[in-house]
Amino acid sequence: MKFNYLLKAIFIISIIIGINSCKGKTKNKVEIVNNKKEIGVFDFDDKQKLSIYNKLNLDETHPNLLNPQISKSDYNSVMKSWIDLHQRIGQYLSENEFTWGVKDNSITIVQKIYFKNNGVIQNYFFKVLNKDVTKEKKEQFANLVSTFAKDNQIEFKRDGDFAQCGKTKYLNK
Repeated sequence: MKFNYLLKAIFIISIIIGINSCKGKTKNKVEIVNNKKEIGVFDFDDKQKLSIYNKLNLDETHPNLLNPQISKSDYNSVMKSWIDLHQRIGQYLSENEFTWGVKDNSITIVQKIYFKNNGVIQNYFFKVLNKDVTKEKKEQFANLVSTFAKDNQIEFKRDGDFAQCGKTKYLNK
């Protein structure tokens, strides 16, 4: 009889130890995933990605700080951070010898960038307005923006998540 109790106790203890070790491993995996800076990049012209983007309803949770009625007292700081971010993106494209493959002097892009409250880029939505830019060049641009976002953020912080949306022109050399 003592042997049965001893066996049950050992069995229960081993289950508890097993559960606790699984929790630790799962927690570590979750922390690793959360530390990755993968962002969503959505091209307006890619209907599948556009559908995914629309389902996220990001505009509901990320106010556009380039709207002066939303960012009132911070508007100048918001504009400065937006300009700085796009200058760095342009520089990054240049450093990576990216070209658009068209003869246009500049490339105009409508962009919506969604940020965590600390300025980390979460999602990037874009539409290239120049008609002759190929799908392959848009994909290459999207990949470069995704890589850029892993190590760069906007120099602006606030209490909640936010967005900055607008039209930007990049020089095409």
